[in-house]
Amino acid sequence: MKKPLTIFVSSTFADLVNEREGVVAAITKLQHQYDSMEFFGARSERPIETCLAEVRRSNVLVVIVGHRYGSIVPEMGISFTEAEYNEGYRLGKPSLVYVRDDNVPILPKYIERDPEKMTLLEKFKDTLKSRHTVATFRDAHDLSLAVAADLSRVAQALEETTRAEADFSHAASEPLTEANKILQDALDKGISTTLLISTVRQAIASLLSAQGKRHPLVFFSYSHADHEVVQAIASELQKQEIDVWIDTQAIQFGENIVETISRGLDSADFVAFFLSANSLKSKWSLMELNAAMSRRLSTREGAVILPILLEDVEIPALLRDVQYIDLRGGDFAKAVQNLVRAIRHFTKQKNQRTEQARA
Repeated sequence: MKKPLTIFVSSTFADLVNEREGVVAAITKLQHQYDSMEFFGARSERPIETCLAEVRRSNVLVVIVGHRYGSIVPEMGISFTEAEYNEGYRLGKPSLVYVRDDNVPILPKYIERDPEKMTLLEKFKDTLKSRHTVATFRDAHDLSLAVAADLSRVAQALEETTRAEADFSHAASEPLTEANKILQDALDKGISTTLLISTVRQAIASLLSAQGKRHPLVFFSYSHADHEVVQAIASELQKQEIDVWIDTQAIQFGENIVETISRGLDSADFVAFFLSANSLKSKWSLMELNAAMSRRLSTREGAVILPILLEDVEIPALLRDVQYIDLRGGDFAKAVQNLVRAIRHFTKQKNQRTEQARA
């Protein structure tokens, strides 16, 4: 018998009660397990911590979006549903996304009226549509049928992936043994563990990128005071199939901030440093810039620094010899176009070097 999956159902509650019940019934009929906030029971943790922990435990997310944005997580500035989705997306979990058909009549009490939440809801929908093939639904019955069919397909795909990973693990056992010997030799010669880990992460990222199995990854270094324009650029890059590391999505509760940032920099192909009076006063931004520069100087394959000038400021000495993208004039579209062009150019060069080294 196939191992049942754990499905996390994420949505607002009051306006989607019937739809949630239909989805849970479909999951149960397929003999899978399900999780969502109403089934958590009493916990000592804060609600958002419990939600995110259950997302991490799940195999698949079912995200249902109606015309309400839902309760805001105070420390995150986004809804519980969006926070749950972001955590699942960060972890690479399959997400099945369903959005209510705009042409279906809905009671006024189930339509968002808060202007700020309306804006957040539309941005959330845009993000989902840019990342996934989104299905629309009209009612609970319509939704439950779609979820049942989609879950069957995802379950089969996950089973095939698990088998492939098992085969790969068996085939890779001898190379891994050789890799262990190489790492041990390096440690015996006094090379630091930190440098070894950083080098291995960068090498894996470069190899996957050259094989077309990974999108370019851009680490965003910025001040939160500039969040609005930074988030807008992040959204545009994601539409161009360029992945973005941004702290509001990548750093989770309970994680060591410095270690998480370090992992992000190790895996990044690019560091977009947003130059403003705010970022040049931020200890975190300057720490990230210094760390990125150190990696760039210590290894030829370190992340490429891409300065983005938001306003008239004095360029730091570390960046004075680096061509920057100028966003001071407010031409957002042109700045994004130049940024994407630079990323494509450097990615192509890096992939060519990786292929030549393997030849």
